[in-house]
Amino acid sequence: MTSDVPAWTVWRTFYWASTLPEDEHGRPTGSKADRKLDVPEAELRALDFGRELGLNLDRSARPAPVLVVDIDHLFAYRGRGATSYWGGLLRDFFRGDFQGVTERIWGPDPFDSLPFWSEFAQRHPQVSLQFFALLAAKKGPYDRGVRWSSPQTAEALRRLMLRFDLGLHLSYGSHDRPGGYRDEVKNLESISGRHVVRQRSHFLRKASTPALVHALCDLGISEDWSDEFADASGFRSGWASAYSVRSGFVQVPVAIMDQNVLGEGPRAIADRLHALQAAAWSVGAPLRIGTHWRIFGPRPDAERNAPDFAAWRAGLALWLSEGDWK
Repeated sequence: MTSDVPAWTVWRTFYWASTLPEDEHGRPTGSKADRKLDVPEAELRALDFGRELGLNLDRSARPAPVLVVDIDHLFAYRGRGATSYWGGLLRDFFRGDFQGVTERIWGPDPFDSLPFWSEFAQRHPQVSLQFFALLAAKKGPYDRGVRWSSPQTAEALRRLMLRFDLGLHLSYGSHDRPGGYRDEVKNLESISGRHVVRQRSHFLRKASTPALVHALCDLGISEDWSDEFADASGFRSGWASAYSVRSGFVQVPVAIMDQNVLGEGPRAIADRLHALQAAAWSVGAPLRIGTHWRIFGPRPDAERNAPDFAAWRAGLALWLSEGDWK
């Protein structure tokens, strides 16, 4: 580390994560790391090295945070096709789930959190919001969202884009299908009428791998927001700032996600967010926080056997109320 700082920084940024054990989805497990993940150590070392060379690298800014919202499930009931709709309606009726029957017919859809985010943006105007929509061309065990071709899906996403930015959430199965990436880019572009410039991999599958970077560049995508561990919070690449991988393409770190803090209480979650924000601010970067669209909808418990994210919502609200970026 001290004898060849540039080589160490490159190793820490691009190669170190590949030395970790992998989970069943082929993702490196951050919980097995022997390094400090709660500080952007590669970026800190690079900045120190720059100062030693006499470069003026001002990193005193304290930018506001960015909430990164994965729309795995745009709706619980709508946008899934007639067979799914009527089959679910009959199932709920015969089960005696009359709340589900009512929501299917008259709404509101349990997962539709657009009203929440619209109100959130008014209460926290300095907090940026970045959304990523899952529009799987084919369904699989890890891709169970809405149909991209549904008029209800298109209408909802266009309403979202009237106010917020929308990127692509590449499906789990797209990595295994020839042309899968291209199909999903075209799906979103056909709805939005805009070129897709950023994406974030569902399940963080193949995140930051050279093969994925190469494929995204070929599609004209310039930002990948998948630089994150699925099982642990912290700075996977050792960077809090977005960093260039090749000309015209950057990796954007996300430091924490709702699933990283399951089992923790609101106070502990807020404290962890404060600590990560301080670490990001130490290099003049914003803290990027990942979460899921459906858990801010009117009734997220409509998803059967889903984890309880009530503590995450409370911890996030507590941290926001204590933030000194306002």
